[in-house]
Amino acid sequence: MKKLVLTVACLSAIAFADIKLDFHVSVNKLGCNLVQWIENDYESGVKWKHYGKFACKDPIKVPVKLVGLKFLDVSKNLKGEYIFTYGEE
Repeated sequence: MKKLVLTVACLSAIAFADIKLDFHVSVNKLGCNLVQWIENDYESGVKWKHYGKFACKDPIKVPVKLVGLKFLDVSKNLKGEYIFTYGEE
């Protein structure tokens, strides 16, 4: 019985995990800065459940998925930083 209650408690904690915080921590581990975070809103004509951008000074190898968000694009801004975009529709 205790194992069942513990399992249910763990699953409920996972269900209410804060994706923004996880994304921010993952971005910091890569040595980059969070630039933009959008939840349940339209960006470029698409309704995104979660959408985030982060900037790095140097080009880095990034994973295809970062905390459940899919890699969408990389660009370079006028400051010379690389802007990586991740999202989930």
